[in-house]
Parts: sequence; C-alpha cells; structure tokens
Amino acid sequence: MKAQCLNIISKDKYPTKRVTDGLVLLFPLKGKTKVQHFLTDEEVENDLLIINNAEIFSINHNEIALLLYISSDWFYERGYSFFEYQYTSKLIQSSSILFEALLNIAKYHLNRTLTKENFDEYMYKIVDIIATEAKIDINYLKQQTDYSQYGITGEMLDYVDNHLHKRMTLKAISSKVFISQSNISSQFYNLLGMSFKTYVDTLKLSTSVASLLCGQCTISEISERYGFSSSASYSKKFKHYFGYAPKAYRRLSKNEKLFEYSTKSYDALFIDGVQKILSKKLDQLNVQNNYICLNMKEMTKATNDTVVIQIHTIEDLHFLFNNKSMSYVFEGKQKVLIYCMIRAEDLRNAFVDDLDCGFIDFVLNTNVNLAFQISDSTELNIYIDEIYKRYKTFLEKHPELSERKMHSVSYIFNLATMSIKEIYRNIIKIQRYRKHVSFGVDVTHLFNHPESFKMMESQLKRIGFDYYFIDNHKLNSPYLDADHEDLLTKEVFKFSNIKKIMAMMKLEERKYFLLNVHNNILLNDKTMEIIESPPLLMDMFKKVYRNFSGIGIDLIEQQGRKNALYLYDRKGFRSLLGNIYERLMEKGKYLLKEYDFYTVVEQSEKITIFVGDWRVIESESAVDKEAQNIQLHINFKDYTLRRPYMIFYETINSTYGNINGAIPTTLRNRYDWPEAFIKKIDDYNKPKFSVFEHDFEDETLTLNLDYNTLHIIDIYK
Repeated sequence: MKAQCLNIISKDKYPTKRVTDGLVLLFPLKGKTKVQHFLTDEEVENDLLIINNAEIFSINHNEIALLLYISSDWFYERGYSFFEYQYTSKLIQSSSILFEALLNIAKYHLNRTLTKENFDEYMYKIVDIIATEAKIDINYLKQQTDYSQYGITGEMLDYVDNHLHKRMTLKAISSKVFISQSNISSQFYNLLGMSFKTYVDTLKLSTSVASLLCGQCTISEISERYGFSSSASYSKKFKHYFGYAPKAYRRLSKNEKLFEYSTKSYDALFIDGVQKILSKKLDQLNVQNNYICLNMKEMTKATNDTVVIQIHTIEDLHFLFNNKSMSYVFEGKQKVLIYCMIRAEDLRNAFVDDLDCGFIDFVLNTNVNLAFQISDSTELNIYIDEIYKRYKTFLEKHPELSERKMHSVSYIFNLATMSIKEIYRNIIKIQRYRKHVSFGVDVTHLFNHPESFKMMESQLKRIGFDYYFIDNHKLNSPYLDADHEDLLTKEVFKFSNIKKIMAMMKLEERKYFLLNVHNNILLNDKTMEIIESPPLLMDMFKKVYRNFSGIGIDLIEQQGRKNALYLYDRKGFRSLLGNIYERLMEKGKYLLKEYDFYTVVEQSEKITIFVGDWRVIESESAVDKEAQNIQLHINFKDYTLRRPYMIFYETINSTYGNINGAIPTTLRNRYDWPEAFIKKIDDYNKPKFSVFEHDFEDETLTLNLDYNTLHIIDIYK
C-alpha cells in the first residue's frame, strides 16, 4: 500500500501553509531544513519538528526531508484527546523509537512493500509517543503567547486571536490599530506569507474542525460560533479550503485525510539515493550513538565564557573572602564575575570595621572581578562618598599599592529603577572619581516592554555598556514558568521570548548575561533536581552558552526565595555543581566542538571529552532500574593520531562528587557542622578518577556509560 500521508520533499522552498485537523512531522534526511514556524525561524537537522494543528509554516531552505501528516483520528482511535493540547518534540523521551518508526514507513513505502498492518503498527507507535510524551496543555500555551515584541503586527495578531468568534474585516481592524488597510495587508504578507483574509479564514476554519468532528454542534451553530455570516458561507469556504463540504468531511476516515503539499515525481535514481540515506540513518539509530570518532579538523575557536557568581547577603560575601577553600572559584582561566546583589547601605554597615582587614586584601590578592548592584542614586553616593573614600584612605596608607593593581570593578544599574539619563549622569560621576571601571545594566525591565527596548537601542549603544543582564526571576514571561518547572531542560519555552527580543536589538554581539539559571525538579523524576544530575548540568551549561555570554548562579543556595543553581548549600557543603565547576572553569582559549551528547575541548596539553548520559537528557529521569550499561568506544579519525596516550578519567554521578550521595539532606540540615568537618568531607567527596595508558592504535578506548553519569576523559598529548 501507499502511505498517502507521507511526502518526500526535495524542493528548496515551499510556500506558507496552515496545518488543519492534525499534526505535521518534519524530519530532514539530508542537510538542514530552515522553517518559518509562524513567527519563529527554526533550523532543523538530525531532529524532528512538529507543526501543530492550526499553525502555519513555510520552508525557506531544504534539501531532502520527510513530511508526515497525522490526522486527529489517529489519536482518538488510540483513546487520546487531541485538540486540548499542543505538541513539541523537545519533550519526547523516546525519540529513537519515533525516528525508527518514521524512517521505516518511508523505507517500505519507497520499496513498495508497506503493508496496512506495518503502516498501522508504525503510525500507532508514533502517535503513542507523541500523545504521552510531547503534549502541553493548550490553555497554558495561550497564557504564554506574547506578541508584544512584534509591535503593531503583534497587536493585530492578538486582536485576531481574541475575536475569532466575530466577523473580521480589514476596515474594522484598520480602525482598531490606526493603520491603513493596504498597510495591514502588506504587513501580514511580508511577515506571515499570506494575506490578512487568508490568515483569518484559515485560522477560523482550522479552529472550527474540533467542533465539527465532535458531532455535537450543527453546521449553523459552528458557523455562528466562528463569526461567519451564515452556514452557507461557512460551508462554501470550508469546501474551498478542504475540498469537502463540512458534512462530508465528518465521514472521512483517517486514511482519507491528506495534507496537500506540492510534490514532484521522482525518478529511480533519486529514490535509490533516498533509500540509501534511510538505511544509513536506521543503522545509526541501531548503533545508539555510542561511538565517538575524534575529528580534530572539526574543532573551532571558542572564546572565554563568563560565570557570574551571585551574592545575595553579607554572610555570603564573608563566606567568599574569609574561606580559604574558596580559592578554586577564581583559579580558572575563564572570567569570573562576583556580582554583589546587596544593598549599598548593608555593605557600608558591614565593612565599617572590616574593610581594612580582609576585603581589600581579598580583592588585591585574588583573581576576582567585582560588580556592585546600583538601584538608585542614593546607593551610588554611598559607594562613592563612603565605601570608595575608605578604600582611597587605605591606598594612601599603602603606597606600594596602586589602583591599577586592582582587578576589574563594575557598577550595574537597573533600568527598572533608574532612567537612562540618570544612569548616564551617574556614570560620568563615577568616572570623575576613578578609572578602570566597567559598567553594566539590568535590562530585564525592557524585555518586559520590547517596544520601549527598541526605542532605547541608540541610547544604550552610545553609552556602550560592558554587560547586559537579564534576570529570569523578574521577567513577565520567564523562560521557565513556576507552574511548569519541569519544562526547562527540554527548552519548550526556554529562551523563546528572550531570543526573539535579542534578535531585534542591534547591540554588541554576545553581551547578554542570564542571571538566576534555574534549578528544577526533573520531568519524570519528582524527587530529584537538575543539580543532582551531572549530565543535565553539563547539557544546561552548553545550551545557555549558545545564547548568552555569561551564566549566573548563586554562591550559596537561597532557600525560600528562589530556586537557582548554586555552588554551596546553606550548611556550607559543596554541591555537585561545585565539583563540576572546577572542570568547567579550567578552559582558557581553546578549540571546541559540540555534539549531541558529548563535547570535545582541545587545549595545548590535552584533549578533553565531556560525555553526558544521553538517556537522562532524553528522559529527564535520573532513576531507571531497567537501564543497561552501554559501552562507549572512543578513537581518532586521523590514523596518524592513533598512538599511546596517558588518560586521566573522571566519573561524576549520584555517588561520586555529589554531597547528596555522601550525606543525606535531612542529616545535613539537622546539625550545625564545624568548618573543619565540612572541609574534610569536601576533600573526600570528589569525582572518582583513574590514570592509565591507552594505545589507540591497538584498539578503541572502551568505557561503560553508567546511568545518570558524566564522564570526563583527558587525553594528554
């Protein structure tokens, strides 16, 4: 039989189309497929993109891809609701099983050996995975929808969404947003690839399908519900778009519903080429990605990334500069910024007697870059007239010191509490008193008001801030919502609004720093947080650094205030992240290549491979009793590099390097622990390591990839 709902698309571009009564799965077979998915540009390679019911999309670049349409009937036949949810591949745990089913449908379809039994088996497998692993409540998504960054066009989109039950004309919306009808038409076509009328009609029709298929509403009731002038008008437009009258469409079976997409006839040579691609991809799935072939020619230059250590209390600051064991925080080759998010008045009171004793010595003798939060001009006056004055007095008593020896000091202003003019005046004031100062600005407030942000672009550029901070906990539409904490690492909402707004702004590239990187409960393991899963920690850092210059984590866990990643818990014990941090920070200028589940870093003296357990990253569960140990095989692609090397091999998991594995949280919270005892435990609570020689010419380096484990392999040159 033929898989009528399957298309192999090979044209470079495809026009805008709206999906109706089902889903479209888009899976590139060769090269990257670039898709405009409603208002977002997405690039898909070696992954799956789901286009939801009523969504529009166009393809702007493509080589060869599979396009599978799944009507809602497949879901209802399996006992699932459909129209109450939207679906995203980012949440799918069983992606390998889904890919295998999709590839097999295409393989047997091209071979003309696809039976109805096989087709149904593969389709049911795909539907089961999507319906159970990929769904998100559509009402929650509507709450998250934010068109404000699209200006007037956003207002029009918002108006359409909220008035689907009414008749909508260009004239009515023109008077609403004070734009000419011709301008509205051109804006819609330029942004969405279809006219205003087509956009509204197809949205109304596709949204009405749920009511049509439930069978509880008459055609007249449906037409009235969606603002059509009459049932005849609704039926006429429905038939024009679907090819069937509404009543006839109700009677169609799941196999009769198709997603019409322009295709072309393929010759035998093309089909043979696609079959080879399908076979290769199926073989790769069977291998389960457990072979790492080090191709050193793929390495690219990487710049230093910054870690922002967030200090919230005076006690935290004292812990930082009084505790000698904290020196490792600043010993790395990457840039560390200590951000004091403490009121200036509290700092002044705390250091009246202590400033001369420890703090300046700490700053002078430690590779530390300090940043101070400035909320208003009064706070700045405290820094300049009192704290900085005491510092100058100290320098006068010690002529061997100079301000040039001080490491970088930054002042961070907040646009939510100060105007841009006031900030500029304060910057001039600071520069009169001291040199070698950097400036940053918290732009979270502007991310909540994107149009204002765009208007201030030129002013921000003129000032030339060194840092632009975004605090997730202060965003109106955060990348992680409190009601859906378990969606973080799968990136359902993560960075979506932030990235759109960043793309609008023409500020200096790579200047944004994300504060308060969230720690959350795993999606499928309600007892464990990300900070207890080494593979997820590494994966999160990789994803944050792809979008931002720096990442903000707490020095000490802030219980009851927020849930950000942290280096130490409230009792002073180093967290698992604290142990991984040392390895993250050792990189200076280096060559880097990121792959799906591992990262290769090349330095002058060694090659480091960070391997995260992809099963945890896929499932977001740190407990899987049925998980089997998988062997991992490593070798060089270049045969000339296959020779003996010294290997330093570390393992970090729930036992090694994890304080929760050494001392349960309940026990840690029950007592006040002596500092010497804490230090002794931290000295012992390290990753497991071994040192040995391996000859890559004789065989691959084989390791056991244990569940929920991060493996770090140093190959010394």
